[in-house]
Amino acid sequence: MPPGRIIPLLTVLSILLNGSAQAQLNSALEIRSLSAGAAEEGKAVDLSGVVIFSDPPATIFLQDETAGAFFRLNGRTPPKPGDTVRVQGQTFPGLFLPGIEETEFQITGHSGLPDPIPATYDDLLSGRYHYQHVFIEGIVRSIAPDEEGASLARIAVGSRIIPVRVEMPVPESSRLVDSTIRVSGLAAGRINDRRQLVAPYLRSSGWDRFEILRPGRTPEKAPLLTPEELMTFQVEGRAQNRVRIRGTVLAVFHRREVFLRSEDSAIAVRLLQQNPELRRGDEIEVAGFPEMGSFRAALDDAHILTIEPGHPPPEASATTIGELFEGTYDSDLVQLSGTVTDWYRVDRGFVITLRDGANALLARCPSIPDNLVVGAIVQATGICRVEETREAQYRSHPNSVSLLLRAPSDFSVLRAPPWWTPRHLAAALVILFVAMLAATLWITLLRRQVSRQTKALRNQIEKEAVLEERQRIAREFHDTLEQDLVGLSLRLDAATTRGTDNKLRSFLDGSRRLVTRIQSEARNLLFDLHEAHGSTTNLKEALEAIREELPPEVGPRIQIEAADFPPLPSRTAHHLKMMAREAVTNALKHADASLVEIHSRRDKGTLFVRVSDNGRGLKRESDTQGKSGHFGCMGIRERARRIGADVEWKSEPGHGTTLEVQLAVPHG
Repeated sequence: MPPGRIIPLLTVLSILLNGSAQAQLNSALEIRSLSAGAAEEGKAVDLSGVVIFSDPPATIFLQDETAGAFFRLNGRTPPKPGDTVRVQGQTFPGLFLPGIEETEFQITGHSGLPDPIPATYDDLLSGRYHYQHVFIEGIVRSIAPDEEGASLARIAVGSRIIPVRVEMPVPESSRLVDSTIRVSGLAAGRINDRRQLVAPYLRSSGWDRFEILRPGRTPEKAPLLTPEELMTFQVEGRAQNRVRIRGTVLAVFHRREVFLRSEDSAIAVRLLQQNPELRRGDEIEVAGFPEMGSFRAALDDAHILTIEPGHPPPEASATTIGELFEGTYDSDLVQLSGTVTDWYRVDRGFVITLRDGANALLARCPSIPDNLVVGAIVQATGICRVEETREAQYRSHPNSVSLLLRAPSDFSVLRAPPWWTPRHLAAALVILFVAMLAATLWITLLRRQVSRQTKALRNQIEKEAVLEERQRIAREFHDTLEQDLVGLSLRLDAATTRGTDNKLRSFLDGSRRLVTRIQSEARNLLFDLHEAHGSTTNLKEALEAIREELPPEVGPRIQIEAADFPPLPSRTAHHLKMMAREAVTNALKHADASLVEIHSRRDKGTLFVRVSDNGRGLKRESDTQGKSGHFGCMGIRERARRIGADVEWKSEPGHGTTLEVQLAVPHG
């Protein structure tokens, strides 16, 4: 090979080899940096790292010096956490970040787990440490069984709760609860269908990953406080450990949300487990973790230590809706009255809007009286809840308040509203408007009906007047012109029977035929004048009558091919016959035709009548427009307009003429 070609070939080979090397991904960070679309292309991967979490039979998570990644196990025996592996495969999008599939892996050693990365809640929520070995520090709030023999520990990290899914059952000892711990595991989370991280959590292989930094106290040794002492200022900062509260049960909702009155204040308590034994008036002691609500501190993740039943139910504090916005009665049992302005049904009962002057609140109750209507004055007893707050300098004030009713007996109607309520007035106005609208519509329809009937009556009168005039003209025509034609015909017959020479006899015979034709035309005119509205005629019979009306000894031969179809209105059939007859007459008088063919057919909603002759044809199209003293073609057009038909002449000099009539007829 010439030296000049070797250098370019080596250059191309070098580019191909470098491109192949660059296409292969060798670090977890390179895989994580791919977009979902790029990962779906199945880029080649050759990655080495340490297994940090095993989730057989599907997924293995590993971590190298750059970041964390995961690969599909494909049914093979999983490596153990701490094993070093070499993974070869191709990328795929994954639920949140790209992973490796179609994998082949080899265990190359066991180096132990890498040091975990310290992480906060915001770190986990951002996804920066997703699928990496991390640790968090916080206070254990609760430990409960999870699915398939696993456990769920809830860790308070600052003001956030991070769930930790432990791949072991709940431990027999509860010493972890209330302890400040450090726990390591795999950073994971719940992902939605848009590849978004909804809520982060940790996955831990066992309880040996929990390191107690400061032991917690047993519930019985937790400090006993009042609701007023919770989460107040302390020099060393606000504690997040477990405390105890004693109080009287005011209400129990869904057997887990309990409201207590302790001394002169009240508090909301959320139990870890339902307790069906609690009743109003019970004196109880609970242990739980302080947590700030929308306006006041509450007790969360609590459980009951002691119950002293048999005490009378506590009395509700009498107040007004306006006083609730001062915040004093938040979480306490109150009784008030107000005016019902609205109510609607929800999943667990009803929501009623109560108003007292300029103040209003929403009362949630399991049921309402049957006689409850808007405008009624009612009395309600329930737990006051501050839903929203507003800021005023350094203070927080209630901005939205609700009332939680415990039972149907907590709600009663004090006074029914007067009949003329805004709703009734609005209903009366609506009814009046509808009545006026209906009256206006009825008058409009009546006027239209009268207009239609007047128009129909006027048309009927005009039609009857026209029909009467036509009948009168027909009678006059019959009694005068037709009678005179009959008399002339008889005289010609009498003159013919007398002995005359041949020339005179021929003249008389021609005159008699002319009179006969005039009589036929007169009868057609009388038929047109006498035509009865609604009568029908068979078009085939009408067309065949043309051949019978012409003298048999003169003129062209006539062939008729007419299809059988339902009769047409007499007026329509008559005009079609007369148009066809005029075309035959034109062929006889002007075309010297020896053959005339008449065809009729029906195609869907169109009727076709065609008259063709083999005469000398028309010299130009203007011949069909009529000449002085010639009205045949003009008459055909006039008859076509009267029945709404289209006519067309087709002719070439020396090749005959064709007249085609097209008429739209209803299906039948």
